[in-house]
Amino acid sequence: MLANGRIGRTLFSLSAPAVVGMVTIALYSLVDTLFVGFLRDTAAIAATGIVFPIFQLIGAVGLTFGIGAASVISRRLGEGKRREAERAAATALYTVVIVGVTVSVAGAFFAPRVLSFFGATPSILDEATAYGRIIIAGSLFQMMNMCINNLLRSEGAAMYSSIGQISGALLNIILDPIFIFVLDMGVTGAAVATVIAHGAAMVFLLTFYVRKRGTIAALNVSNFAPSPAMYGEIMHLGLPTLVRQVLGSASFAILNNAAAAYGDSAIAAIGISMRLLMFMAMALMGMGQGLQPLAGFNFGARRPERVRSAFRVAAVAAVTIATTAAVPAFILAPAILRLFAPQDAEVIRLGAMTVRMMAVAVIPAALAIMFGAFFQALGKGTAALLLALGQQGLFLIPLVLILPRLLGVVGVLSAQPISFVMAFVIGLILMRRVWSVLDAELTSEDASPG
Repeated sequence: MLANGRIGRTLFSLSAPAVVGMVTIALYSLVDTLFVGFLRDTAAIAATGIVFPIFQLIGAVGLTFGIGAASVISRRLGEGKRREAERAAATALYTVVIVGVTVSVAGAFFAPRVLSFFGATPSILDEATAYGRIIIAGSLFQMMNMCINNLLRSEGAAMYSSIGQISGALLNIILDPIFIFVLDMGVTGAAVATVIAHGAAMVFLLTFYVRKRGTIAALNVSNFAPSPAMYGEIMHLGLPTLVRQVLGSASFAILNNAAAAYGDSAIAAIGISMRLLMFMAMALMGMGQGLQPLAGFNFGARRPERVRSAFRVAAVAAVTIATTAAVPAFILAPAILRLFAPQDAEVIRLGAMTVRMMAVAVIPAALAIMFGAFFQALGKGTAALLLALGQQGLFLIPLVLILPRLLGVVGVLSAQPISFVMAFVIGLILMRRVWSVLDAELTSEDASPG
């Protein structure tokens, strides 16, 4: 299929499970915010926005080890080196366990300080602590889910992975109203429901290896082989993902702190808007995960025409998805915000403004995501890293520091959309360079595919 299948059909086959999985992950946080909005408490809504970048950061750890190890596993299985594939899987899994337990324990003691760093004002801190302390306590479950999902895809069990993710999201939707309203736990109940759903999904995914349905023995402790060489292999492709997510969380913290000067409504508006953006971005990241094996395989096979076609089809699909999401979001922005904050006219006004600015910038953002996936597929780690820096830190941080001085709260709200456009420009420049040397690399007898 990778070598000879129709590009469009092959890309869809590879992307669909990843898109479903990534969108499902975004649902957890979005659903929490939706149900918390029914409490008609702006501080509670803002509290979930404060915790959102921490939620992203926790997931980024599992995603980093999962993506990195999945690359190693796929290549080692293709080379017939099953034992090395098992070592990569076990090393990633048990490292995530160690990190997850450490973060869970530390969160119980340092949650208020961490939340203050991420922008929690005194009026929000109690609600944010009630929600965030539980979310952080469940770090192990979320990290394991992100890691195992990628390991399963690396050996062809994408459907099993998707079922686990969808089941967890549905359970969260069922449990949220029960814990929030029936048991009258408020924002704390939203966090408990999320952690339980993550735990149930983790147990389901682990049964794949417990029942020995896979090719590799990922749970065998004897395969745990921590070493600089092993971690170097895992992090080779995982590092751009980690950098992007860490910078994204840091940038979100800066946005929250900048918005704090304009009140809880501004923080709540940014939190809701960013969740809506993340919902679409996760779908595009799933498509990028489908593009990577298709472009990477044909790059290694020295077939530039299929590499180029794969990117073109992915780019057209990304623009189509972005346009389909952006047009109704722009038109219906106030109505969408009323679903999340029906009681606060200021949240609706500021949130609708932010959503509309995001909608204008969403096509460049979608293409930037495809650029990054393409660079990773071709082994262009430096280009992928530069683009990741541009997307989340290089432009956003200066904009957040400068624009509010000129435009007030509008400057805070517009910083992220403007940074997306600037990152797209950088991505386009890098893409033109990669595109121009693609044929030269593939036709040179001395060139290495990487």
